[in-house]
Amino acid sequence: MPLQIDLPPGFAGLPVGTDDKMNRGRAWTVAESVAAGAGTSVEEFGSYLLALVPAMQANGIRVFGKFAVGPRKGDVATLTLGVAQWPEAAPGSSDALVAAMADQYRSRHKRAVVHPVRLPIGPAIVAISGGEYHLPEQDVRTQIKAEYQIPLPDRRSVVILSVVAESEDAWPAVAEATAKVAWSLRSDEVS
Repeated sequence: MPLQIDLPPGFAGLPVGTDDKMNRGRAWTVAESVAAGAGTSVEEFGSYLLALVPAMQANGIRVFGKFAVGPRKGDVATLTLGVAQWPEAAPGSSDALVAAMADQYRSRHKRAVVHPVRLPIGPAIVAISGGEYHLPEQDVRTQIKAEYQIPLPDRRSVVILSVVAESEDAWPAVAEATAKVAWSLRSDEVS
């Protein structure tokens, strides 16, 4: 199902498709925009992005990137949008499916705040969570995450939109930016 979304202002990222030539062109375009800020050459940054494309394709990721969020310079959020396929069409009503998805999310993420919502494209769940991400060398980072899981009308797919930031001060902006992207999701198909 072809989809369209409105990305946050200042978003720098990589749309991922099935056409390798198009993915290569998109990776170079992104690399040209951000390589200097990352302290690397366009060729090196572009090769990093291209190395990630097969893993993103295998995981259903369609868009991946960053944008500024929060009151301080350097507060950035990472946005990932993917589409997962179910082996067969989901049984029951869309509302029952969303209720089951919310229960499953709560069972895996005990501290998350999870609610069903109704978006223009249909019912979905929204979850807000926070915590710490532990890296080697005793490096601990705060993570604030807003996630939407949106079953699509084809009843075989679910969009997973996740936005993560490291700034606790930025959480209202993270939630707002994620909601705007989720509410903008629409089908590109002509009825």
